[in-house]
Amino acid sequence: MTKRPITAEDLCKFKFVGDPVVSPNKDKVAYVLTHVDQEKDGYYSHIYVTNLNGKGRQFTSHYSKDQLVKDVAPKWSPDGSTIAFRSNRTSKNQLWLLHTDGGEAVQLTDIKQGVGDFDWNPDGSSLAVTITGELKLTSDKEDEKKEEKSDVKVITRLRYKGDGVGIYNEDRKHVYVFDLKTKAYTKITEGDHDFGQPRFTPDGKSLFYIGTKAEDQEWGYLPAIWKYDLGAKKEELFYQANGYIMAPSLSPDGKWLAVAGHDRGERSQGNANVLLLSTETGQLTNLTESFDYTVGNLVGVDAKYDTAEQRLIWDTASSHIYFNATVGGDCQLFKVNLAGEVSAALSPAVASVTSYDIVSDDQAVLVLATPHSTGDLVTQDLTNVKNSNKLTDWNQDLYNEVYLSTPENFHYKSTDGGEIEGWILKPYGYEEGKKYPMILQIHGGPATAYGNGLHHEMQLMAAKGYVVLYTNPRGSHGYGHDFVNAVIGDYGGMDYEDIIAGVDYALENFNYIDQEQLFVTGGSYGGYMTNVIVTRTDRFKAAVTQRSICNWHSFYGTSDIGFFFTEWQHGHADLWDDVEKLLKLSPLTFARNVKTPTLILHSEQDLRCPMEQAEQWYIALKRLGVETKLVRFPDENHDLSRSGNPKHRLERLQHLIRWFEDRRN
Repeated sequence: MTKRPITAEDLCKFKFVGDPVVSPNKDKVAYVLTHVDQEKDGYYSHIYVTNLNGKGRQFTSHYSKDQLVKDVAPKWSPDGSTIAFRSNRTSKNQLWLLHTDGGEAVQLTDIKQGVGDFDWNPDGSSLAVTITGELKLTSDKEDEKKEEKSDVKVITRLRYKGDGVGIYNEDRKHVYVFDLKTKAYTKITEGDHDFGQPRFTPDGKSLFYIGTKAEDQEWGYLPAIWKYDLGAKKEELFYQANGYIMAPSLSPDGKWLAVAGHDRGERSQGNANVLLLSTETGQLTNLTESFDYTVGNLVGVDAKYDTAEQRLIWDTASSHIYFNATVGGDCQLFKVNLAGEVSAALSPAVASVTSYDIVSDDQAVLVLATPHSTGDLVTQDLTNVKNSNKLTDWNQDLYNEVYLSTPENFHYKSTDGGEIEGWILKPYGYEEGKKYPMILQIHGGPATAYGNGLHHEMQLMAAKGYVVLYTNPRGSHGYGHDFVNAVIGDYGGMDYEDIIAGVDYALENFNYIDQEQLFVTGGSYGGYMTNVIVTRTDRFKAAVTQRSICNWHSFYGTSDIGFFFTEWQHGHADLWDDVEKLLKLSPLTFARNVKTPTLILHSEQDLRCPMEQAEQWYIALKRLGVETKLVRFPDENHDLSRSGNPKHRLERLQHLIRWFEDRRN
């Protein structure tokens, strides 16, 4: 039977696997399965457990008619008899405990504002948790006479808002220890500071966590690692970082603490490394300094909902650390020893490891995404990259029904001879000898990457009869430290040349492209580059710019990151001294050159690339007589295309495709 073309609505049929966690006795894996609920316009998730042969069952199934329940972050107790997880089933996120031999989940915490990160004490008696604001139990009786609270927001911080969060209040995030027997909370951290990612030492006697007490944490945030002696009730500064750090992981022997990060200050988009700290001396070693790829998965797709956080995992001998890293269009699993020797890739190419856990020196469990899969749970033989076994196939029925175009990978030379990687999708029903319109896609970041995952939007374009071209120009991750940093101070320079050279290469080498029917779109940085492109060339019949930037001078003071991102990305461009430079980098300055019909898609709650950017671009193009339309999405932030409300995600796709369809021959 011939497969049908994929539709926009198929986005709501995907089920997303994520966050695998291996049991202490290494025979089972807990994971999160996320569903789309089109009727309730959101997402819900449950926890499943499977053995290493793929035989498993659903462990949580709480339903509420009033809200979409999200059970996430499963963590086995040290003895493997229970699983703690976080759930919003009582409105706020609380911790729950599930016995693996059956029965209903038991609520552990009852914090009014909910809880965040958590970690098991190795003896299973307590949990380290993070709580924002003063400890308030739901059982506490409030004063009968409540003071009427003002809804006026008083701002005193430089960093006062965040995309997806909104305006920050004055509450701070602190670490507590929650005793499972007494239900008592012991506050560990104090002060007008934020702390997170708590980790118990293997002997359970101390806690490590990340935060800063620096007086100036507004302009250049540099976190520190703190150690708290639970017996002596004493905190000490363990390590003051010189750059971003995350994912702390203690070795089983307690001698080492590994973190992912770098030492180049807050403002660096170069490679993140595996950093090693001695718990005895605090001495730091960069284990992956000679490994010229970044730790973590930077491959961007819209068909992913893996709830796992970045993690580093030790082997049982405390001799190796496992990590995933973005390499070209792949994200693969690696390991590094204490001497800084990095293994060859331990997972397949043409795929992306979105999350993982380690079973043994010979076996791992991966969530492995490919261009034809949102990501399934697989066991991976670490001695032979070709040997893997699929444990889940949640979307197989859908894959059997719909046609998915296979990306064709290629490399080409930019105008200065630099090598750039790209991919092309052929349209549904492709026939030799026919010509097809082409859509150029430009990714955001710029320090992210296109690559080997399932991108629903691109597959939908192919299903509608378009060739889809996407590339990783300078500024993309996956090609080394220098490559990702090459865009800094050169926005619209060689990155533009790389992108246009990719278009020229495609037209010269793929004779099925109709050169008279070219279209362009991109989001965030990709939206900015879409704006740049239409100010410089009329070769594209239509453009769709999404969550874009058109004015760097106003972006400085309106974006949640504008005050430092603008200076950092544009070679220390100053708001007052470099006005001319910022305006020359702004497409708004060159709006009079635009002739291309342009659709502007933007979220009203986008604090990363604020709505005012879309408004300025729209008014300029409209004022100049350019055919243009502005579509505003209420109650959505910068992540609309990846995790927005399903209703708006579908409507966004409809607007995007229709804009091109109406201008296609």
